[in-house]
Parts: sequence; C-alpha cells; structure tokens
Amino acid sequence: LLTRTSLPIKHSTTTKQPNQTMSSSNGIQKTDPMIRLVQIFSAKLVLEVFGGAGAIWGFSEALTLRTPDTIWFWRPCALFFGFVFFIRWTKQIQDYLDEVYSGKSVERLNAMVRLVQIFSAKLVLEVFGGAGAIWGFSEAVTLRNPDTVWFWRPCALTFGVIFFVRWLMQIQDYLVEVKYNETVDRLAAKAGETEELCCTTSDEELSENGLSYNSIRAA
Repeated sequence: LLTRTSLPIKHSTTTKQPNQTMSSSNGIQKTDPMIRLVQIFSAKLVLEVFGGAGAIWGFSEALTLRTPDTIWFWRPCALFFGFVFFIRWTKQIQDYLDEVYSGKSVERLNAMVRLVQIFSAKLVLEVFGGAGAIWGFSEAVTLRNPDTVWFWRPCALTFGVIFFVRWLMQIQDYLVEVKYNETVDRLAAKAGETEELCCTTSDEELSENGLSYNSIRAA
C-alpha cells in the first residue's frame, strides 16, 4: 500500500525561485510549486487517507460483515488502513518536494513490485471505496434507511463488482504495457541506440521486427 507515486514535474531551463510563478511558452502561468502542493495533497488527504479508512468502514457494513457485534474489530481495522494511507501520503509529499527542489526522481522499482504497490492501493480506494461511496452517500442524503436497505445494499455491491472488473482490466493493461516496454528495451539494446529508440520507436518500427503492440498483448 505504501506506493510512492510521484507526480511529473517539468523543470524550466532557467533558474527561478520556488515562490515565483512561472509562465509557459503558450502564455499560461504555471502555479507556484507550494500552491500546487497544497492543491494536490489536500485533495489526496480527503480522497485517499480519509477515503481509505472510510472504504473499509463502509464496505464492511455493505457486506454485512460489520454489525454491532463486530464493530470492535472493524473500527481499528478501518483506522489502521487510514494510518497506512497517511504514511503513504507523507511519502508522496516527500517525493514531490524532492523532485521540485532537487530534481531527484523516484527510484524506478521492479515492475512486479510496482504492480503490487499500485493495485493494492487501488483495490482499497477504488473497489472497496466504490461500493462504500454508494453505501455511505446514500445514507448521508437520507436515501438509505431501514426501509430502503433492501435496495441500496445490492446497489452498492453492484458498483463494487463493476469497479472490481475495472481493477482486473487495469492490471491486464499494466502487464501488457510492461511487456511492450520490455520488448522495446530489448530492441534498443540490440540496436545499440537505447536512448534514441526509447523515444522514437513506434508500432511501425516494431512491425519491421515482426512485433506490434497487439501481437505482444496477444502473446
């Protein structure tokens, strides 16, 4: 769960102070890095930290696992996940600051390690969170009550299933992309022009070697 997903930061060729507002070539002003930090990570605090704990809390009730008799277990469980996502949130802030002020990029991890980091977080935030969002919001707007639980429970679980299928498809796409990139890297190494090929290799160039994105996916 402690995936440290950094955000792409484009560095200007001219040196500017961190508190200055920068202008891009098309005249659109770029937001100050610290203002951008507040914008990004205040949203992440709500959606991923509070949302991580809320996803476990709401989804457990939607599944009828959380009852007055089991609340002693699910409360610390939900808070534990909230704490894990809080640590993840602080590490993401650290990575953001490192990239903005020192230009250091996050160390590239093994593809399978990265898969576990990304999709364990997505499972909680998007699958459990998707079902928990319907379950919790329906109650917040007074649509869910003891007389309408029969409707909202299957409704919430249906959204959970939809997001679970979406999660599986994202994993499949990730694995295809990893395989595709590995193929490009092998061709680059073979040609002895790694840097140029990584930037310019297209499906047409791969097809000359009997490869394509679709053929890799089919494999």
